[in-house]
Amino acid sequence: MNSDRSPLAERVAGPRVVLAVYLAVLGVAGAMGALLGYVNPEGMDPVLFFLVDLPATPLGMATFGVVTVGVGLGVLLLAVRYVSQFDEDRVE
Repeated sequence: MNSDRSPLAERVAGPRVVLAVYLAVLGVAGAMGALLGYVNPEGMDPVLFFLVDLPATPLGMATFGVVTVGVGLGVLLLAVRYVSQFDEDRVE
């Protein structure tokens, strides 16, 4: 065991920080979607993955924002996690 690391550094390490930032970004995407749905500009008709028509209400726009950003960032994060398994110099 490495005694140089403090207990705080162990609690705030890698995957927890990434998860916290991911959830914060999803929260911002949901809030901005709800705000756009509340303002309701003309021609705003969200279509989730080009398949599901959502209403241009605050809930519909928030759902669109959270799902779109969540899937996009989630796929990228999973790709980084997969590729990082092959890094021989990674710190464990």
